Amino acid sequence: YAKKARGLMSRFIIENRLTKPEQLTGFNSEGYFFDEASSSNGELVFKRYEQR
Repeated sequence: YAKKARGLMSRFIIENRLTKPEQLTGFNSEGYFFDEASSSNGELVFKRYEQR
């Protein structure tokens, strides 16, 4: 799953021309989403809907 998520996130970064890490919080694709409750100041956590 990690390889697919990296590819999807890379596409999101390129298509949306992101320049700051905090802009990744808008990533939500093919069942992957930003989990604010599990994230901390220095670590953004993304999950799949199956992991809930």
